[in-house]
Amino acid sequence: MHDTCEKLLNCREETSRAIGLAPRSVVHRMDESDPCTRCFQSRSCFQAALLLDEGVDRLVGQTAAVRLRKGQRLFAAGRTLDRVYAIRTGSFKSVMRAPDGRQQVLGFHFSGDMIGLDGYAAQIYLCDAVAVEASEACEIDARALDAAARARPIVQRRIQTLVADSMRRAQQNLLVLGSMQGAERLAHFLLDLSDRHRGLGLSSREFALRMTRKDIGSYLGMYSETVSRLFARFENAGLIQMTRRHQVQIPDRTALAALLGRQPVSLRIVSANPLAAD
Repeated sequence: MHDTCEKLLNCREETSRAIGLAPRSVVHRMDESDPCTRCFQSRSCFQAALLLDEGVDRLVGQTAAVRLRKGQRLFAAGRTLDRVYAIRTGSFKSVMRAPDGRQQVLGFHFSGDMIGLDGYAAQIYLCDAVAVEASEACEIDARALDAAARARPIVQRRIQTLVADSMRRAQQNLLVLGSMQGAERLAHFLLDLSDRHRGLGLSSREFALRMTRKDIGSYLGMYSETVSRLFARFENAGLIQMTRRHQVQIPDRTALAALLGRQPVSLRIVSANPLAAD
């Protein structure tokens, strides 16, 4: 009997790994009365805002943290939306999968971001959420959140604001893909990451790029080889410095922004050849 149970448990874990789902062992309940007080991202996190709002914490209920390894899937497209998540540490990518197996990276999400809300109205997850690195997310019960939104208009407005921000970012990415060349797309991507890190109170000039060149290429509509060549050209032109593995440094934001026409022509890179569009 013991051997049979052990085999069933092993089979369940192997199946979870095969489909990219985090096994139950990575989920733990926080025993702190107010876990957000210990979290660095509490200043910008929707979950923390809920818990700081008198009365809302009782409606939302107990918080749990989900830990995932790199490549594990937090939720899958098409499944019933029963939870939404606030990223506590690490990062995730949202991925859409075509019937023929092709994948499209829709976005990248970092500490303090909420994921899963794009499917809130339809009550299903609209894409996969996959850990880009070892990550942790705080889960919020969707039914409890819905009840809180009905009871407290301020919660409903916060949800609407987050969904609107997500839609705005998606529309912005369509503009980037439809109107910019390769070098401009990558410059916009790096500047956007820089701005997002600054919004979190982190360095806007040096930060980690945990995603692969392939994922960046999928997001920007380019081949991974093109992304690698553009990174090399940016570095040769002095626009960025790859200080160590996964770390990128932007010594001069003005020069990088000049590629997007945000600055006068006199600030543009003199030699255009290294940055010619692919």
